[in-house]
Amino acid sequence: MAMNRCILARELRLSPPNCLYTSLRLKSKEPKKTKRYTQTLNLPKTNYQLTLRDGAAIKRELDIQKVCNFDKLYLWQRREDRKQQFVLHDGPPYANGSTHVGHAINKILKDIVNRYKLLQGYKIHYVPGWDCHGLPIELKALEKGKSDHKKLEPLEIRKKAKDFAVKVIQTQKESFKQWGIMADWDKCYVTLDPEYQATQLEVLYKMFDKGFVYRGYMPVYWSPSSRTALAESELEYNNQHVSKSVYVKFLLSEIPDAIKSITDKPVYAVIWTTTPWTLPFNQAVCYNHNIKYELMQHIVNDEVYLCEAAFSEKLRSILDQSLTSLAVVDGKDLKGVMYQQPLTNQNLSFISGDHVTSGKGTGLVHTAPAHGHDDFQIAVKHKLPVECKVDEDGRYMKSAGDDLYGKTIGIDADQTVIELLKDNLLHIEDYVHSYPYDWRTKLPVITRASKQWFINTNIVKKRALECLKDVEIIPKTSENGMIKQLQTRPYWCISRQRVWGLPFPVFYNRQTGDPVITKESVEHICGLIRNHGSDIWWSWPVTELLPHSLLEQLGPDVVNELVKGEDILDIWFDSGTSWATVLKDVDNVADVYLEGLDQFGGWFQTSLLTSIAVNNKPPYKQLIVHGFTTDEKGKKMSKSVGNVVDPSTVIHGGKNKSVEPSYGVDVLRWWTARSHLETNIMIGPAILDIFQTDMFNVRKCLRFLLGNISDFDPKNDAVEYSSLYPQDQYMLHLLYIHCQNITKYYEEYHFNKVLLDTEKFINTDFSFYSSIIKDRCYCEGKHSLERLSSITVQYHMIDMITKSLAPILPHVAEEVYQFYPNISKEESVFKSRWYSLNDDWKKPDLKNKVECILDIRKDLNSILAAENTLEYDVVIYASQLLHDILKEFQKETTSSTSSLNEILQMSHTSLLDKPPAIIPEDSQSVEGLTTVYVKGMKWPEKFKLIIIPAMDHICERCRRYTSESSTAPCDRCLSVLADDWIN
Repeated sequence: MAMNRCILARELRLSPPNCLYTSLRLKSKEPKKTKRYTQTLNLPKTNYQLTLRDGAAIKRELDIQKVCNFDKLYLWQRREDRKQQFVLHDGPPYANGSTHVGHAINKILKDIVNRYKLLQGYKIHYVPGWDCHGLPIELKALEKGKSDHKKLEPLEIRKKAKDFAVKVIQTQKESFKQWGIMADWDKCYVTLDPEYQATQLEVLYKMFDKGFVYRGYMPVYWSPSSRTALAESELEYNNQHVSKSVYVKFLLSEIPDAIKSITDKPVYAVIWTTTPWTLPFNQAVCYNHNIKYELMQHIVNDEVYLCEAAFSEKLRSILDQSLTSLAVVDGKDLKGVMYQQPLTNQNLSFISGDHVTSGKGTGLVHTAPAHGHDDFQIAVKHKLPVECKVDEDGRYMKSAGDDLYGKTIGIDADQTVIELLKDNLLHIEDYVHSYPYDWRTKLPVITRASKQWFINTNIVKKRALECLKDVEIIPKTSENGMIKQLQTRPYWCISRQRVWGLPFPVFYNRQTGDPVITKESVEHICGLIRNHGSDIWWSWPVTELLPHSLLEQLGPDVVNELVKGEDILDIWFDSGTSWATVLKDVDNVADVYLEGLDQFGGWFQTSLLTSIAVNNKPPYKQLIVHGFTTDEKGKKMSKSVGNVVDPSTVIHGGKNKSVEPSYGVDVLRWWTARSHLETNIMIGPAILDIFQTDMFNVRKCLRFLLGNISDFDPKNDAVEYSSLYPQDQYMLHLLYIHCQNITKYYEEYHFNKVLLDTEKFINTDFSFYSSIIKDRCYCEGKHSLERLSSITVQYHMIDMITKSLAPILPHVAEEVYQFYPNISKEESVFKSRWYSLNDDWKKPDLKNKVECILDIRKDLNSILAAENTLEYDVVIYASQLLHDILKEFQKETTSSTSSLNEILQMSHTSLLDKPPAIIPEDSQSVEGLTTVYVKGMKWPEKFKLIIIPAMDHICERCRRYTSESSTAPCDRCLSVLADDWIN
């Protein structure tokens, strides 16, 4: 066997060692490793720390924020002379409590966008804001002292609410700053600011003057628990709400001939409702002329019941009695029917209505104009009375009658009505269904007619829908959500019956109720608010709130009859007009609005409607939408359930660090970026642990690169591209494709793909490259072409990976940037620019050639499995086409330092153009197949590998089997050592 190995060595033009000794050495123990030559190696040197545990991450991050002046970055870039500006308008969160993970998702996503655009050379326009008015804040403020708002003066309530809001703003602001959010935190916008309020009222009057704002008496969603009107966006729906469902019979008092000819018995219309409390206010029964109705006679009492034909079986089951079908009639035959209202004994009419749909209820709809939107429209069309006899607390007023007076909806109103209807009651049952609740008090709302101020969305809606065609909504799957919400909005009630908010600037004649609102009066009030604040509405008399010119014009008799309006503006109008203040210096248009899915019916929509009404254009070019957070099981977070995740605990850890460890800010930001704008964004220890591990792997990659480039000066040491080794050029090709994808993902707001692609690049491409170049980086001469070729690539790699991650992980990026070699650079990575890719790096032909070698490497590794490939030599025999390609990576027949050998990671690689004459008995052979590309065409090419235990001795310096002597380093290492001694 030894002789065969010597013959093979001669054939490969090697200087054969003592073949017998080599054979014996292979059977002996490998020499012990020594540290004799350690100081001669170019080992990585860096103080960059890896650990993320036990609070190390947040400690470093807070230090980085100070060192890199996170708090000054926004102001720095605003002073820069940059041609392009990027405007992201911040939707104001409520100043009603501590920050939660929903805030984290929102603010961090915005910051990722802004930091990327900053690196791209844009001047960032981003002003954080807070929504300071409204019931959420008022309730929290009064809750602190357990105060009853009914017993407090308006100015007392306003002071408590303002103090509470200001305190919360400061608390939330500190959280946002700790999350690394780039902004000028000394110049935020708040809806309680006098300038903001005055501008808002100016927008209101412009809309009023154009006819978009009107006062009307109509049903609105009313919250008895809040004692105010609500908009659709202020509702949440409880799918498990239980209503008392009743089936009632109304005696028909006038019957058309078509029905008279069928029966002479008493005929009753069957009515179904889930709101029995509205039956005292019934003014009509609606039917649909396109529906078929059936007449059925009760075999016991001879009563005849009228209902939709499709409901007949349900009626039989409800009555638990046999019913005889008399006839089926068309809906149009019900024209002219009159009935007797059982609670008022009024004779009322059947009215045809398109809102009556088949398959829902009995096909005959009870109509109470003051308590239903469709009911109200029917009343207006047919001039039915619309009178509300339910007060602000949801109680029957005296005008409802002695039997009902004082009864409360949701407590005893339904039961009282049911008892009064007992002779007309067919059936009663509990009905579980979706029902609107006040999103603040979590209690049911009612529909109740009252005098309110409205925006006529029907006028604006058409133009708004047209404008949305030019607005990009991301993700695109959410586009229909915005359109649907807008299409189904019948009106927008903008008045609220509270005191913590901006007053509606209107006066009323106490005798006639007529409103007084003019351009002159609003301008005067705006001026007063700018100088004195909006509290003056509650503290100053009418004569001081109106301009002198208008007082003279109206005269003392009229002025003495004027009273101030007691409504405030809807907080959605507050925030929906933010463009008028925040975007006034950018033509009232932002590049991006970025908020949660719920804002399709909220801030996105109200901003659009107000901007269209005033400026005839949308206030945004793009809408980016994200979902809501849940626990890691997908359940909604709830304090009562105990599954709420506090971002502060994520960052700093909880009391028990073993259960609630400290992850730091950038793990929270990593989690945010990985959310991918999903509808449900899960968070919990198991998920955060995974992301912490992922980030740790990234840090290991960065630490490796930092260690290798620690003594690198790109100005003097960088190798020209044309002189780089093929495998280094190949790595730049992979880096080029990777960074091209990263830029694309940022542009498309696919931040999750940024991280996934980075992880893939590090775990695959970087992992491969770092494994093959260690020998060249550590063992070649410090300033040799061999080493600097790879170090040049690694310098580009760390710069591009750092910048790729910087928008998402600013603390990691800044920390790495501080460890860059002592070269000329900005004090912050964000003061540099995004990388520009050199098109020379893109080498698909080179990639195809390297992949041929990787196919060979794959076969080698499959044979050697877990063994150290450096303990083996390999002989490759390939046909001419493949041989010529491999020859580009290894000129000589046998080499231990060629590009081919480095990629394969063998001690020696021999490349033959014909089969070897003798194959050693202790070798292993394998035949393989790869694909060669020639002029764009694929060619399958075979190759044969002969794997032999390494024939040379191990080198004590480079630890490869490349030395001719067991007592001295290999020739390469001796040459490097000699150069060092000479220099």
